[in-house]
Amino acid sequence: MNYLELHKERINFLERNKEKDTFIVGGKGNILLSAPHGVGQVRLGKYKVAEIGSLTTALYLQRQLSLPLIAKTKNNFDDANFDENSIYKRELFDFVKKNDIKYVVDFHGLRGDRPCDVNLGTHFGQNIQTNVPLFDELVKILEKDGFVVTVDQPFMANKNSVSSSVKEKFEDVWSLQIEINCSITNNRKNFKKYSKLLQALCEWLRCEKFK
Repeated sequence: MNYLELHKERINFLERNKEKDTFIVGGKGNILLSAPHGVGQVRLGKYKVAEIGSLTTALYLQRQLSLPLIAKTKNNFDDANFDENSIYKRELFDFVKKNDIKYVVDFHGLRGDRPCDVNLGTHFGQNIQTNVPLFDELVKILEKDGFVVTVDQPFMANKNSVSSSVKEKFEDVWSLQIEINCSITNNRKNFKKYSKLLQALCEWLRCEKFK
């Protein structure tokens, strides 16, 4: 694995699926990875650039762990993490229901000038109530590896976000928004730190606290 190969896989994935609003990669288990901002979005009429590291991260984890993944693959002048209704959310809900998904891990990107490495959005703890020890384990692993972690700051995964929408739709499904600083994911000079973060996420997704 190197920086260019990692991001090239994202580029190729989007090219293969560019005619579809949303694409789902099949996998095993009850954890669904999500990347709704891997392409550009339009929020309240304003264009927002793609959070490329979010999709790169989700695709890497999918390949390593064979987990199912849902990703936004076309900008349809919408924002799947802001709009109340979207094709992305409908397809995600359908997949969760049909595949007995118990965990949704939703990846996003933070601006490089944010003071944290990783922001975990829980909607004030509401979205992780079914398994708080699992959340604590992620914080423990990240901080052990030297990452600066914040909870619900600057983003808490509020009402219409993917993770909060999942929780509203399925009370027994645990959901978490993970925002990763783009200075880690998008900067070749920081690839060693990014690699360390990817391994930490793999460690967490394999942990026994997933039931």
